[in-house]
Parts: sequence; C-alpha cells; structure tokens
Amino acid sequence: MALEAGVPALIALGATTVLSIPLAALYAASLPIAQARVVGLSVVSGCCALFFWIWALRNLKKHFDLGAITFAFAFASSAIGCWAGLGAGSLWSARLFRWAAPLSYVTVSVNYALGLIIIQKPWTLRVYMIVGIVWWLLAGILAWEFASPLVSDLDTLKHDGDLS
Repeated sequence: MALEAGVPALIALGATTVLSIPLAALYAASLPIAQARVVGLSVVSGCCALFFWIWALRNLKKHFDLGAITFAFAFASSAIGCWAGLGAGSLWSARLFRWAAPLSYVTVSVNYALGLIIIQKPWTLRVYMIVGIVWWLLAGILAWEFASPLVSDLDTLKHDGDLS
C-alpha cells in the first residue's frame, strides 16, 4: 500500500530535521553562542534544503517544480551561514546571511503557499505544505534573530580593530 501524497515528504522533513540536529550540535559545540546559533540553524536548514532540492530536481523529469530554484537559494544561504558562523567568514558574510537566509527561507514558504493554493487534494499533501510553510517561516525568523547578534559582535570587533 502506497502512502498518500505528502506523507513521504512530511516524514522526510521530520527525519531530515531530526537527523541533522546532532550534526549541527557537533559543529556548534565549541563556538560562542552567537556563532553556534547561526551554525546550528544553517546546518539543519541546509540539510533540509539540500534534501528537498534534490527531490525537486528529480521532480523536474515529470513536471516543473519551483523548489528546484527556491531550495537551491535556501541551501546557498545556509552555506553562507555556516561559513560566517564558523569564523571563516567576515562581517560582510554575516550581514549577507542575515539578509539572504530570511529572504530565501521565506521564498520557500511562498513556494509552499502557491502549492497550497493550486492543489486542493489530497488533504495529506496540503498538510505537508502547511507544515512546510511554518517550518521555513520559522527558519527565516530564526535566521534574522540569530544572525543579528553575530553581525553586532563582528561589527564591534571591527570597530575595536580586532577584525579586518
């Protein structure tokens, strides 16, 4: 018996989220709190974006899937967050993440909202889309909230002469 449309994606979103948390914790464990939050969120959202980007690319063989574009941007924003949060980045990369991540994550939510408008059945697919809207909106809000202290810290270091 095959699962209803949306159920595999809902399971995948939950599993990808849960399974990426230990990886996020590993990378963020020894970082100061502002960096750890950015890295943790970036790892979790990046893993989810990568998984669903690949899924969307596979869907392109059958039909157009806007996720092939929106998840690519979400993944790229997450990569920038990892770079900025792990200390390899600069004030510029932290500022870029602060703007790019919320915008790209909210764009994924908009993609889900468009799907919710277009697709009326099955209800399980609509539930998945609602969960996706909320998940990515929350990620976008957290990206802004977590990146702002990192930008502030790096800006202070720059003005104190400790950061080039």
